[in-house]
Amino acid sequence: MQNTVELFTAQNGMMSARVVLPNKTIRHIHSVVDPSIESKFFDRLEFWGEVIVFAGIGLGYHLTKKIKAIPSSSTLVVIEYFDELAILAKTGIFRGLSNAITYLCADSGPDAIDSLAHDVNSTNRMQIVKHPASFDVNKPFYTTVLSRLCKDKSFFQAINPTKPGSAILLFGNHFLEEEVRGALCETGMETIVFRYNDHRFGVDFENAFSRCIQQSGASFILSINMKGMDGNGAFSEITQRFSIPVFVWFVDDPRPILLHKRQFITATMIALTWEKAYIGFLETQGFKKVRFLPLASDPALFLRSTPARPGISLGFVGSAMVDEYAGGVKGKFLWQDSLAPLAELVAEKILADPRYSIDNNVLALAKGLGVQLPFSDEVNLTWLRTYCIHLASMIKRKRTIEGLLDLGIETFGDPEGWKRLFGADITTHPNINYRTGLCETYRKICVNANITSCQMPSSVNQRVFDIPLSGSFVISDNQKDLLEFFDHNTELAIFETIEDLRDKARFYLTHETDRYKIIDAAQKRIKREHLYVHRMRRIIELVEQ
Repeated sequence: MQNTVELFTAQNGMMSARVVLPNKTIRHIHSVVDPSIESKFFDRLEFWGEVIVFAGIGLGYHLTKKIKAIPSSSTLVVIEYFDELAILAKTGIFRGLSNAITYLCADSGPDAIDSLAHDVNSTNRMQIVKHPASFDVNKPFYTTVLSRLCKDKSFFQAINPTKPGSAILLFGNHFLEEEVRGALCETGMETIVFRYNDHRFGVDFENAFSRCIQQSGASFILSINMKGMDGNGAFSEITQRFSIPVFVWFVDDPRPILLHKRQFITATMIALTWEKAYIGFLETQGFKKVRFLPLASDPALFLRSTPARPGISLGFVGSAMVDEYAGGVKGKFLWQDSLAPLAELVAEKILADPRYSIDNNVLALAKGLGVQLPFSDEVNLTWLRTYCIHLASMIKRKRTIEGLLDLGIETFGDPEGWKRLFGADITTHPNINYRTGLCETYRKICVNANITSCQMPSSVNQRVFDIPLSGSFVISDNQKDLLEFFDHNTELAIFETIEDLRDKARFYLTHETDRYKIIDAAQKRIKREHLYVHRMRRIIELVEQ
């Protein structure tokens, strides 16, 4: 049995429509009150396609205000599952247009679809305008037809030394997007910025994003932390339809990110992670490939040719990681105070061994403590684990700073958080603008301490790159990957324990020559290997593979 359509009169007297599924379920494709109201959701729709495909037309109310704006030169394809609605469209909303129009319905058959796909030039820009309710109720039909029409589309530029092509960067909510944009441009690639915050509504997002892909001819798309991928799945649908490579660079724990975006992963997506510990997890999530890509530095923000002449002996730039500063992790799941002993135990396990796996151990630890979890679902368990990692990071920072208080350490950023941990007497400074104030803050400090968040068991944060590039000195906690990036003793100072940090801080505060030798060597290595342009070149290499 197939879906059937029924026409009826809405409350305002206009014709409306509903679909009856084989199990007798009814799905309305227009309002039962005022069918014409849906046209307001298409107010921002512009017609730009050389071929314009209407995927689901219903009764055409969504196009009433826009139909006359269709360019007469555009070829139109009307795909409508129900033959009776296609006939109504032909004799109604599309009547009088001078465009060449082809109508396809469920009875058209694959030969008609393939013939149309052959007739539509593969380089023509194809705009797809969905009627969402019609599309969703018969989604397999529309998806199949669109895939056939788009299978031979080839808009994308090859990357080569003489013509490096272009890339689309999803741009809007992450500070790293600006650094990436500059680095992509430095590789010689034209960088098309798609500002996803400007297209939050479904119809507008689909139209603008599809247009961006086809007009740019980009070689690939890059997203930071899956930002810019809409909640309706249009991003995944469009990129898969046109087979354009998508790189997702995770620079935070991917597990909470994927809680609500896992369903949007497609076979055209390649995951990049700044932390090797997440490679195994990401390989189980459906990505085509998973690769390690560490953080780096941006010379436009941090490179200074002159050595810093600091006035502050010892400092740490970063938050105290009290829960309120980090966005209230407790508020993202069913937290109860009875979970505090479990969270503290897990945090201590993480601090004792950065490679400690909490994925399978939280439930066992809860049982051992006699703690009854008020939930068992993936969302709450994931956020509980995230909170434990966050708590471990806060404890790590608190203990490290506490061990340096008598040496006069000052903190920069999150002053209220640091006062919560140490009281009003701690010397702390206001929040810093990353783009305009961070470099000069590092240069004010003779010895910068680096305390890595526990969401990075082995990898490194930006401080180990940014601080030397700025001309200042850093002593970092010992992350395993550090020795892949720098030569120990000649390019970087590393501490193992708080007492070790105290000893090295005292030493370097009184040995300026040794300090500047390390700064100079580290800066040379960073300029040679650890700028964001180097990371973008690695992505370009992956496109070519």
